[in-house]
Amino acid sequence: MTDLACPVSNGSPTWGWLDLFAWKLVPERLGGGIPFIQRFKDAWVRHNRKLITSNAAQYAMPAELLAGVCWIEVGGDPDSIDRVAFDVRSFDWSGPDWIDRHLTVTHHPARTSFGSVSMQLRTASQTLGMDPARMSHAQLSNLADCLQKDVFNIALVARHLRMLIDHDGLQTQPPALGMDEVRIAGARYNRGIGLSLEQIRKNTSYGDFIVKFWPRFSGLLK
Repeated sequence: MTDLACPVSNGSPTWGWLDLFAWKLVPERLGGGIPFIQRFKDAWVRHNRKLITSNAAQYAMPAELLAGVCWIEVGGDPDSIDRVAFDVRSFDWSGPDWIDRHLTVTHHPARTSFGSVSMQLRTASQTLGMDPARMSHAQLSNLADCLQKDVFNIALVARHLRMLIDHDGLQTQPPALGMDEVRIAGARYNRGIGLSLEQIRKNTSYGDFIVKFWPRFSGLLK
């Protein structure tokens, strides 16, 4: 695998430690709390609305589905936490093979999530047609760097959603997608491709949220 070409930053709003502090510790009456993170999420989606719309069109899905996934995922833990987790796991899994198989105490580095729209390196690499088990630390690190660029991140999330829609055969007339299918696609994004469709249907809360706030996401894209 050669190094991935990552677009430069597009100046998206960034979420840092001060934002985490304001969300968790500053009272709502002083501008913090849940309304604080919701304003950040709104601003992030609004800033990236052209990218969201164009990538949704490229992968033949409603832009609100992609916007909903983005809205849910952005904010939360600062990116620096992900990098620390990746470095610790990479050290733990630095070999030799026998030690990696029997004596490691952390998850494999490929299970670390990166990007404003959170995605595991394992999922990202598989979406790109790569085998995470065969990727070196440098290659995984390069992919992590790319995921932290919102232009790349949004495009890969859209591509992954397309794969999930196709996996469950949810779409018969692209780019249209019914609300029941949106529920499943959203839940599948959150819960992973390893579960059966029957298992996914038992808990579609992630997708239900996207459907519930569909008008909000539509408004942010205008």
